[in-house]
Amino acid sequence: MTEARRRWFALFVVCLGVMMTFVNVSSTISALPPIQDDLRMSASTLVWASSAFSLAVVSLVLSAGTLSDLLGRRRVFCYGVVLFTLGSALAFAAPNSGVLITAQAVMGVGAAAVLPSSLSIVSHAFTDHHERTGAISIWASCAGLGLAIGPLVAGALLDQTSWHAVYLTNLVVGVLALVLAPLFVAESRHPTRRLDPAGVLLGTIAIASATYAIIQGGASGYDQAPIILAYVVFGVSLVAFVRLELRHHDPMLDLRLFKSASFATVMAVSAVTMFGFVGISLLTVLYLERIAHASALETGVKLLPMFVPYIVVSALAGRVARRVGIASVLAAGLFLMGAGALALLMVGPSSGYGAMWPGLLAAGVGSALLVAPSTAAAVNSVPPLQAGMAAGSVNMFRQLGSVLGPSILGTLATTHFPTYLGEQLATAGVPSDTAGAVAAGATHAGSTGQLPAPLAHALSLAAPRAFTDALHLGWLVGGVVLLVMVIPTVLFVRRPAATS
Repeated sequence: MTEARRRWFALFVVCLGVMMTFVNVSSTISALPPIQDDLRMSASTLVWASSAFSLAVVSLVLSAGTLSDLLGRRRVFCYGVVLFTLGSALAFAAPNSGVLITAQAVMGVGAAAVLPSSLSIVSHAFTDHHERTGAISIWASCAGLGLAIGPLVAGALLDQTSWHAVYLTNLVVGVLALVLAPLFVAESRHPTRRLDPAGVLLGTIAIASATYAIIQGGASGYDQAPIILAYVVFGVSLVAFVRLELRHHDPMLDLRLFKSASFATVMAVSAVTMFGFVGISLLTVLYLERIAHASALETGVKLLPMFVPYIVVSALAGRVARRVGIASVLAAGLFLMGAGALALLMVGPSSGYGAMWPGLLAAGVGSALLVAPSTAAAVNSVPPLQAGMAAGSVNMFRQLGSVLGPSILGTLATTHFPTYLGEQLATAGVPSDTAGAVAAGATHAGSTGQLPAPLAHALSLAAPRAFTDALHLGWLVGGVVLLVMVIPTVLFVRRPAATS
């Protein structure tokens, strides 16, 4: 086999690993309602059924990038696939919420190893910048493929069997990647990299404490003592991490990279991209399930206008960026995503699907113009020996955005729903005291409980309107954040960040 063919086969193998991690994200979200019903999980516990995965990924992805440089990129990739597969098997057999959350954390550790090591493998195998950008575009499109496949597979399985079967997909893909990796992926490592144990520890503590505070704060409130303590730990460990890394001769994260306004902006774009993509997706799923009463499979199908363009356009985004410039492509992507989020404000409580798909389509195309070019910009902006560090950094910021999106936008929607419901009930003529009491006890749209028939009827009309208004707030904030990010992108991102 020629070297050229071998590296394309290697790309296919690592893309299997990437796709597997994102299948888990979207399939787990689709399976949350039956998981909650079967395991009798409270709302606060249910948050961690998916967030344990995100917490592990965000906390460890940067350290894993360093370890892949030290121990070998193929080795760390395979270790990550093994952990992810074992975690999937544990989730498949999980008898209770504690085991499921533990399994998600194990899968998160595996994904944290797979993502930066796979991107480093691609960056090392494809040395030509143009060819590398195309390969990274394919790598990124496989993430979207995983996100698209997840709800479809989960929906089909949930219609036929229990939620446990959702995790069988991960097992199949994981075993296939493990069999093929030694055959096609060449081993590589950084020739002079040294371990920075203090940096790894402090960086992990800082990221983990901040991520925990964001996730748990969204569920329990940001003014709780444990959340405040987590932010204090974050602040102290971050200051110590910055001081250490600036003085270290071989830091885990070279903070001098952030002196480049272009590199720093690309990192921010990576975070905002996933903030918008995952946040918009979550709000859309909530609308389809709670307002449109779509099944898991129907929800997956109706999300395709967002996911399919992401897959197709991602594979072409690198070529477009070479023609018109990285800043133009990123700005266009942010604008399209923001416009897509704002277009979803046209969706009403009784709207047909025709009011929704144009916004999803715009958001999907926009996100595709962002993920691959921003990844290529990050990797191409550093010397080849720092590709692993850049890969870990861009993945960390992207995963942080994927935590912030649902946490912030989802929290905005759920916390404002009772207020909007009270207003809708008052408008319908329900006495203010009664409206306030009903709204305060509401846990999801359309809940009527044992209320008197007239009040139950008023609630059945008011709840969908109020929940739609709450989702509108989330879409509005997401759209504004994406559009505002266009400004620093145009001002600071330069072509050398993608081609130097």
